Amino acid sequence: MKKYIYCIIPLLIGTTLSAAMGLTIWIGFFLVFIPIGLSVSIGFLISIRFNNPDLGRKICLSIVSFVFLIFLGVMQRENMQIEETVFYFAYFINTGIFTRVLIHYTIAKVFGPLIWGRGYCGWACYTAALLEWLPIKENKPIPKKYTYIRIPVLIISLLVPFILIQLGYDYYTRHIYSAADGSFIETHKLDQFIWFLVGYISYYITGIILAFVFKKKRAFCKIFCPVSLVMKPSTRLSLIKIKPKGNKCIECGKCNSACPMDIDVREYIKNGQKVLSTECIFCRNCTHVCPVKAV
Repeated sequence: MKKYIYCIIPLLIGTTLSAAMGLTIWIGFFLVFIPIGLSVSIGFLISIRFNNPDLGRKICLSIVSFVFLIFLGVMQRENMQIEETVFYFAYFINTGIFTRVLIHYTIAKVFGPLIWGRGYCGWACYTAALLEWLPIKENKPIPKKYTYIRIPVLIISLLVPFILIQLGYDYYTRHIYSAADGSFIETHKLDQFIWFLVGYISYYITGIILAFVFKKKRAFCKIFCPVSLVMKPSTRLSLIKIKPKGNKCIECGKCNSACPMDIDVREYIKNGQKVLSTECIFCRNCTHVCPVKAV
């Protein structure tokens, strides 16, 4: 019964954020944070009810993706990719106005990980929402040398919009200006909408190719995703982490085999440590497969 009560917490957090920002900043936040909180709560509930955390997480990811892709992306023409934050950050520097895109990054990618680590990657990433359903049974480790590709991807993602701004690109008219008439269907911000479409299509194509080439659904996260690097510093300090449950680890290695992020979970658990790796997306696969419930 206690586990089911915990399922309500994400919905309560989402409702609180919706009320705090929906009544003061933009009423549309009620259609953002409440659905996200509800999705995570449903995911937790399914995980417990069917003893299948992977299924619960996939369903959660799928529901959340509709919020980000359909409501925010298509209807509101807001791009939540890292490139767009450069434009909005430049706008904030010039005007002092902290916009919705920056609110998303602040909560999901910067300060949120201080609490739940990279749980966003495991339960709310709209790119992973597609990749998690790919018909790939293998979970082969990614050679470490490939994980460094994320660094130049991050640099390019930040550099391209910065250079455009320096060259005089009118990002305000093309990305930020809105009629502000309260409508949930945006008709301005055409360039941002184009960046949104091109960015997500590129990410999905790249993610699918990498998944099949490396025989791993989350290959994109390990090799190409620039946002994972942004989240790593605060994730190191996160309050919520996978940890030993008290039962003795028998070193069977099932936790390592089930980890989509190639973490040596066994080493942490057998040494009585929390899983400190900043690659952990809190999928809880390791807790599900452990035969002695040591995780």
